Amino acid sequence: MADLVVVFQAVEELERVRRALAGVAHAVRLVEPPPEMADVVAPYLVISDPARPALHEAIQAGAVIAGHVWYREPLPDALAGLGPQPPDGTDVVGRVCIAFVGPCVADEDYLRLTVQIEQDISPVFPYLNAVMPHASYNPQGPTFTFMDGPRLVNLFPHRAAIARAREMHDAWRTITHLVRTINDLWARRDSVEPLYERRVQISVLEIFSRLPRTNCRACGEATCLAFAAKLLQGEQRLENCTPVFGGEHEHLRDTLLEIAAGLGL
Repeated sequence: MADLVVVFQAVEELERVRRALAGVAHAVRLVEPPPEMADVVAPYLVISDPARPALHEAIQAGAVIAGHVWYREPLPDALAGLGPQPPDGTDVVGRVCIAFVGPCVADEDYLRLTVQIEQDISPVFPYLNAVMPHASYNPQGPTFTFMDGPRLVNLFPHRAAIARAREMHDAWRTITHLVRTINDLWARRDSVEPLYERRVQISVLEIFSRLPRTNCRACGEATCLAFAAKLLQGEQRLENCTPVFGGEHEHLRDTLLEIAAGLGL
């Protein structure tokens, strides 16, 4: 069977599980981030089949994990493009931790994560809005949503929701890049004119990819793509997708609500 990646909200919980798995240490591997990321992201465990029963027992005994996914070999470019460190050591983000990790609902070959953020980062959103032309900003949320390559990043005052990370090292890179981008921009804020206007720039396809794509017409539109377009234009309501809200595709509900919240829909 394939190995599992087990991710923890706190290093203390990781160490607790390692102690619980001491009897099957040969089936447990600690994977640590590279030095340039070590101050942002935490290690994870790779667990092979002999250690799974002991892991289950540790969880039953109260060990807390953020989640687990199938292990994939890190991609060659997974740690590339981190962005600059802020020039004066500025840190408006504080401590971050992965609160949840699991496969993307719409495409299980990718990961989705929820990252808890210690400080309120919403004051940075108008500055991000000024320098990222293809992003979405909802000042009433407040939320800020943008694409980092193929990854969708939804920012809230104290958390980030990341979709379509390719594997865990790619997730590490996305989180570290996000933290550096926010801190660097905040350090340079005196040279940036903040933009407080609401913008919606995320494509219809990003919403469409989170719909059932059955073209059932329950919403009154001919296709799911048409529904996504009307939703983005403010001419449809989320709950009109009845297969997601109370039907057989209810497993898509959270990811659809997440992107809708980021867009202010």
